[in-house]
Parts: sequence; C-alpha cells; structure tokens
Amino acid sequence: MLISFSRMAFAIPVVTSGVMIPEYANAQTLADKPSTTIPDTSPAADQTDGIGDIIVTATRREERLQNVPVSVSAVSGDKLAQSGITDTRQLTQVMPNLNFSRASTTFQPVIRGVGTRNANAGDEPNVSVYIDGIYQPVPAALGFDLLNVERVEVLRGPQGTLFGRNSTGGLINIITPDPSHDLSAKVQVKYGSYEERSVSAYLTGGIAPALSADLAFQIYRDNGYIKDLAHGGYVGRRKATTIRSKWLFEPNDTFRLILSGSYSDVQDSSSANGQPLNLNTVARAAAPVPAIIPTEPWQSALDVVLLPTARISSGDAQMRIRLPGFDIATTTSGQWAKSFSPTDNDQTTKPVSGSLVSIDNEYYSNEIRLLSTTSGPFSWIAGNYLFAGDSRADPFSSKTNGVVTSTFYTKQHVFSWAFFAEGTMKFTDKFEAVAGVRYTGEERNYTARSTTAIVVPEQRANFDKLTYRFSLQYKFTPQTNIYATYGRGFKSGVFNGFATTIPAAAPTKPEVLDSIEVGLKSDPLSWLRVNVSGFHYNYNDIQQSARGPNTTLVLLFNAARARINGGELELTARAGKSLNMRAYATYLDAKYTSFPTAQVFEPTGLGGNVSVTPYDASGKQMIRAPKYTIGASFDYAHETKVGTFGVTANVYHSAKYYWDFENRLAQPAYTQVNGEVSFTLPGDKWKLAVWGKNLANEVVYSNILSAAQGDIVGFERPRTYGLSLTVKF
Repeated sequence: MLISFSRMAFAIPVVTSGVMIPEYANAQTLADKPSTTIPDTSPAADQTDGIGDIIVTATRREERLQNVPVSVSAVSGDKLAQSGITDTRQLTQVMPNLNFSRASTTFQPVIRGVGTRNANAGDEPNVSVYIDGIYQPVPAALGFDLLNVERVEVLRGPQGTLFGRNSTGGLINIITPDPSHDLSAKVQVKYGSYEERSVSAYLTGGIAPALSADLAFQIYRDNGYIKDLAHGGYVGRRKATTIRSKWLFEPNDTFRLILSGSYSDVQDSSSANGQPLNLNTVARAAAPVPAIIPTEPWQSALDVVLLPTARISSGDAQMRIRLPGFDIATTTSGQWAKSFSPTDNDQTTKPVSGSLVSIDNEYYSNEIRLLSTTSGPFSWIAGNYLFAGDSRADPFSSKTNGVVTSTFYTKQHVFSWAFFAEGTMKFTDKFEAVAGVRYTGEERNYTARSTTAIVVPEQRANFDKLTYRFSLQYKFTPQTNIYATYGRGFKSGVFNGFATTIPAAAPTKPEVLDSIEVGLKSDPLSWLRVNVSGFHYNYNDIQQSARGPNTTLVLLFNAARARINGGELELTARAGKSLNMRAYATYLDAKYTSFPTAQVFEPTGLGGNVSVTPYDASGKQMIRAPKYTIGASFDYAHETKVGTFGVTANVYHSAKYYWDFENRLAQPAYTQVNGEVSFTLPGDKWKLAVWGKNLANEVVYSNILSAAQGDIVGFERPRTYGLSLTVKF
C-alpha cells in the first residue's frame, strides 16, 4: 500500500511539471550547451599553451571550477581512460582523499574518512553517487565501468543543500555526453592479461530535425586472476555487459527533454574468493584441519567457487523549460537492482560457515527545481525532492558445515521528501556570499519473517533534519580567490536489513556532520593552477556495521563521535601544447573521539577470533582513512608526419590505513603505477595503445572483514598489461 502511494506521489510532479536536464550557466540558451565541458587536451587538439577552463555542475549550474566555493576535482573521461581508470573503484587513484572499496556486490566509497561499510538491505551509502545528476541509491550499482564518460566530478565535504540526500561525506557525479545531431561512432577493442578482453562502442546521430539519440555498450570478460589451489586454474573472473542510451528532444531554445535508460549485468567473484589473513581462520581449530590454506597474495582455496552477481536497470526522464526570469528543471528516475552474494566465512576448503544473500531493490525519485536566470547580483535555486522504494532480502540464508540452517525474508520501505533553497548574493565584483538550507523528512518501516512465521512485525521510524551551507568568497584578482564554508550533512536513521529479532531491528540514529572549510583557488600563471583547502569536521552518531560476536549476522549501530582535520593541495600545469601534468597531496587526521561500544575481534591463537566486549575505540584512527596520499599524472604527445606518439602515466601512493576499529588489520602503504604508450594515425581515427596497470605489482586489499570465524581478505588485481585499438567513424 505504501509503495502504491509513493508511485502516485511521483506521478503528480511528472504530469504537472514534466521531467530535468543538467543546468547551464545563466547567460546561455538551452541550445548553447558546449559539446565538451572540459577542454580537449588530446594529442590531436590544436590548442594554444595554457590551462583551459573546467566547467562543473557542483552548484547545479554549469560554472568554472575555479569560481565554485567548494572542494571539487574534475577529470575528463579521456584522461581517465589514458590513466588506466576504467571503473569507479579505480577513481581512488586519481581523486584526492577518495577511497573506493567493495565487499562482494556492495561498493563503498569514502571521502576524507567519511564512508560506510554497511551492506544491509535498504541501507544507502553516505557518499552519494550521481549519474548525470541522478541519485544512485543501491550500493550494488555503484561499481560500474566508466563507459563513454564525459567527465567525473568529486565534491568533498557534506552537500547538505542542493545534493542533500545522504551526502554526509560528499558525492561523485559522473557526466555522460548528450546525443549529437552529427553522425559519429567509436569502437574500441582490448586484450590483456588473464584473458581480459572487451569490446565497447558508441554511436550517436540525428533521428529527426529536433531529435537525436545515442547508444553505448560494452562487453567485458576475463578468466580471473586469483590462483585456485583447491581446484586448479584461476578464480575471481569478471563478466560484465553494459548498455546505455539517451534520447534528446530539443525543438527550440526554451524546451529540452532527455530520456535515458541503462542496463548492466555483472558477475564478479574477485572479492568473494579470498583467503584467511595471516592464516587466522576457525577452520584450523576444527578437525580435520584443511590441507590447503593460502599464504601468498592472489591465492584462494575454497570448497565451492563463489560467484556474486548483480543486475541493475534504470530509466530516467529529464526536462527543462525556460521562462522569463527563471527555468523549471525536473528529474524523474526509477532504478531496479537484484544482487546475489554467496560468502564463505572461514575462506577454506572446509565448509564451516557461510551465507547466501539475495537482495531486490526498487526505488523511484522525482525532483523539481526553479533556477533564476536574471543577470542581477542575486541568483537562486529552490525545489523539492521525493524518494521512495523497497529493499528486500529475498531471502538470506546461513550455512553451517555446508548445510542451510536458517532462512529469512526481510523488507525495508522508505519514503522521503525534502525542500531546499539556496541563494548567491554578489555584493561587489570581488565579494559574494552563498546561503542555502534543506529540510528533509523520512519515514521507514521494516518487517522480517522466517519460512514459517513472522519474527519481526512491522517496525516504524521517522526522521527529519534541517541542513545548511553558508559560504563567503573574495576574489583578489580574476585569477585568484579565497573562500570559507560552513555546512552540515545528514544521513537518516535506518533499520538493519538483516535483523531477525525486534531488539536487533531497532533503527540507528541519524548521523550528522558539521564542516568548516577554507580554500584558495588560483591560476597564478597562464600554464599553472594551484588549489589548496583545509577542513575541520565534527562527526556525530556515525552509522557503522560489524559481524555479531557469535553468529554470521550483521550488526548495525552508531559509533558516537569523531573529529577529522585535513588539507589538500592540487596542481595542474600545461607545459606547452604537448605536455600536461597534474599532481595532488592530501593530509588526513581522522580519529574517533568517543567510541566506547566498538565491536572488535581478536585472534584466539588457535584459529578464529574472540569478541572483545566492551571495547573502547576512542582515539583510534577511523577506518579507510590514510594519513596522507600523493598522486601525479602526465600525458605527452609528439606529432610526426606519420602520426602522433603519446605517453601517459599515473602514479598513486597511499599511506597505511586500517579496516577495523581496533586498528589491528591494516592495509600497508602502497604505490600503484599505470601507463599507456599510443600511436594515432593522422586524422585521429585510428589509435593503437599498449597499456599497463599496477606495474609495480603492489598488493592492495579490496576488503578485510573480521568476525568470529577469523579474518578474511580479498585482493585487487595484480600487474596487468595489454593492447587496445580505437577506431572513430
């Protein structure tokens, strides 16, 4: 009944106001949208020396990155591909203070130490991911291939007003190109280590005088990179198919409609097929002891090969109408996702314990915004947002000694609404102020049943919060400005989507983050850009998860308070037409200031762990929060009569960080190096490249999980290399 009501609620705004498009700068007409928002610095581009403007949508309008009083980084899709960044998890290597990990089918971004490891049915990340400005609520849908991407923007810090939903730590906005009336196509084939092979294509063109469309797809396969000591060969294979299409209807300068749809089918067993960390598994204490327990990276020995899967589809409608003095922009979206996650809690050939989890998600959202377009000193945005849907564990089962011992079915429903407004006042050509507020209300309910009875009757909870942002910006010169921002982020409370008793089903409290940030953005020379920021966070009622002390079930709880201080430096340089360079460095001091009820496990010495209760983690470093990271990249092109030779390299270094509240389980410091050497024929239609990833063959953990059954670890890919051929028509 509730979902029917929410569908009716979404239908009303669609009928009365239509559906959004990405915002454009005030002075532009709808037909004036530039075809490329980040200037093309590819070898074939004929550009003068100097750094071009980067246009971002961090304020829901297209603005110069250097004019936005927000910590935001933006990289074009071409630069990401040349740097070996082909999916969202690899954004860790090119974006300051971003850590993107995974657990089976659940993907978990962290920005400046703010993120979540929660993988419960119905929970959402507290670092939001958007595609073309559309919120992606399902954690299983966040780890996707960057197929034909125009640019990626990462906004750091709470986005409590314009992008308000569950963006405590920040957000990742992935922008794809709009269809073009000019007929064009691009095809790329790749082949690499571990039988990695893929084909991707993009086609766009006009259908009718006011209608254009595009189609992008990719098929990816590999044979796995984790040596299977139990069955021979390799596990950890990945199989993915992705399809996306946009249709653009633009009959005049005052109306614009985009319809889009996407589908992805991913099977990826790399995270699930791991090993006990440091031989710590309960299987060692049970007779007979497994004959094979891996001791080297990229090895696994399980009784059954695990293959998590996820299928995600979405449909979106975006429309914009230009009226005198303001625009109306609306977005309507639906997302449907089904994931299946088998686990082996001891990670050995002995079937001690495990689980089978199937989650179905169905979510709908609608947003209406009014945007001023007058040329006066005051500009504004106001709107409302609706969000509703269901997440069902259908079912989740526990296994002991290879036999299913319990099966449960749960359902969590959410209905949320928000009203927001933000205004910018330019007092002079040099000084301006921004103020914004957002009020969010949310209703949730939760039920659970076994195969024979209801174990958790319907539980209800309501949450609401006022969040805000205030910024001051002063421009010393047209090339240099300083800003200061105070803001609040909020993530609503949530039920534990795997709870099977009424006490365990008690919802968490909402988490709240207050942020103070100051920054400097400067282009001191035509070829040099320098951006610096410093920040202080007070983070309260942090939502966390851990395994139960005696079972395989997940606990969901609040982790009191934390304090986060840090700073970031970004440099961009263009040394002539042929050489581009980018570098950044970050510092992060993220600690729990009050965490007296942490869930912690320590090895027994005989195999497996014992729960330490109570444990006070106050003063410990927050999980997945390295003290510092350093990144650098460059691309160089040399033109000859026979074609253009190009070289691209990307280096990323991370300090040690922790995966548990006790700071016992650590990812050691590591350095990853990617590179590409290419040759492009005259005319920029044929390009052949040799590429390599993780050339230093560093051991990087995709996930570490501590539970009573032991410590288990999964691995990111080792050194890989291959060839690619790109053809443009």
